[in-house]
Amino acid sequence: MSFSINGASFKGIGTLGAGQPDAGYYEVEGLQVEYKQGDKADARRLHVQFANGFKMFTFIHLPVEGLPEKSFKGRLAALKTILVSFGFSDEQIETGDISDAWFVTGSNGGRKAYVEFVPGQQGVQGSYAEITKFMDKAGFEKAVASGVKPAARQNNGGGVPKTGAPVVPGTVPAAPSSTVGGVVGTVAPAPAGGLRLPPPPAVGVAR
Repeated sequence: MSFSINGASFKGIGTLGAGQPDAGYYEVEGLQVEYKQGDKADARRLHVQFANGFKMFTFIHLPVEGLPEKSFKGRLAALKTILVSFGFSDEQIETGDISDAWFVTGSNGGRKAYVEFVPGQQGVQGSYAEITKFMDKAGFEKAVASGVKPAARQNNGGGVPKTGAPVVPGTVPAAPSSTVGGVVGTVAPAPAGGLRLPPPPAVGVAR
């Protein structure tokens, strides 16, 4: 007996056991921002998906009250770097109310981000897949055109924080806590499933 499936049903669905990409520069979808029981109150997991279906997360850290001014501004700058990577302008960022929805492709007008990625080394204990930085589209295109591949950080394979899981084929590895930031405000533990805040402006800009 024949069957028929609407192709639109496969949108956003990755393949089973998708392997980690090679070291390089990639466009990624933002899937969700999650607070998981046991994480620090000012930390959130930004889940992303690569074009081949590979999924992972990287930690973002919120600029909470009580931080030294330098640390507070540093987290704001890191957060802005991610927002710019998703294609938001200075004006949109500075006049908007930033929420987790701005980081999710399904709720931010279809925007995707650009990242520098280094895979974990198979068979090396303590080696993690890692998003080493977020970049804007111009920086991404320049990096791709250069033909130079990013190298793993010296500590990726020893002495990394025990906040993620080792790379195993077919699983979703977690990157160690990185230097990217989060939203402004006093932060209390969020409910499972991420923050529930107002959506970003419906800019709908094609990228």
